[in-house]
Amino acid sequence: MVRLTEADRKHVAKFAAVVGEALEECPNADASTMLLFSACAAASGDDFIPMGTFNRLLMATGYKRTNRRYGARFVGLRPVNPDYQGRVYYHD
Repeated sequence: MVRLTEADRKHVAKFAAVVGEALEECPNADASTMLLFSACAAASGDDFIPMGTFNRLLMATGYKRTNRRYGARFVGLRPVNPDYQGRVYYHD
């Protein structure tokens, strides 16, 4: 269970609006937190939410976070923008 702070709750509306446009579910995708954040920041067009808040809100939404040797990643999400998809690992 993820505990959201009051500061996190202030960003929920912006998170929901941007993530719905910038990210899509893909069951076999494994994408870095930074890649997902960058895709959302590019889609928002202005200052996006803080990275820690973004991470906690994704986990609160139910996405699984994994800690791999090459960094923190989320399973089941990838950017909608094909320019970013080349940096997503896909499981067989």
